[in-house]
Amino acid sequence: MKEFNFGQSVNASKRDRGSSQDARTNFSSQAFTAFRDGRKLISSIPGPLNNAQRSRLVAFRDRARDNWENAIAATVVHYINEVLKDMGAFGTSGYSFVSHAKHWSEMKGFALGLQFNPAGALTDAEFSRLHAWMGQAPALSTSATGAIASYRDALRRSRALLGDAYGFAPENLGDANGVGGW
Repeated sequence: MKEFNFGQSVNASKRDRGSSQDARTNFSSQAFTAFRDGRKLISSIPGPLNNAQRSRLVAFRDRARDNWENAIAATVVHYINEVLKDMGAFGTSGYSFVSHAKHWSEMKGFALGLQFNPAGALTDAEFSRLHAWMGQAPALSTSATGAIASYRDALRRSRALLGDAYGFAPENLGDANGVGGW
């Protein structure tokens, strides 16, 4: 039998591997352990769960859900940093529109996914603000200089909002240019 990892589990492990030596994360292991321990509890009880067992199961569920969402939010931070780096390459031979478009669409797609957890860390107002700052399209190299600077600032505010909401260590957020974080 082989073991396979797909989608979010792969992203969770990427964020764990990419976390700062000074602020390590362990989203993948914490989520997996909570899923496994919850399943173990369910399978060890021959009948309905009593109140204490149900409380333990809810705690496992919450730990799995929270670490899963943390990994998604950390992936949004990763792609914010990638977009900032792409924008830093405007006007150079190192700029790639294809990479910029990919990074922006990944950022936006993962960020949209944060709306589906009713117990999520972002309030509705924060979620709306995050998406207003990200916009409907990235600033491009052909955008006005002021629009590029404004969009960079909006991405930095987006990253700070996520850092605050999820309690991410500053070491994992990256610098003003998207370097040094996830």
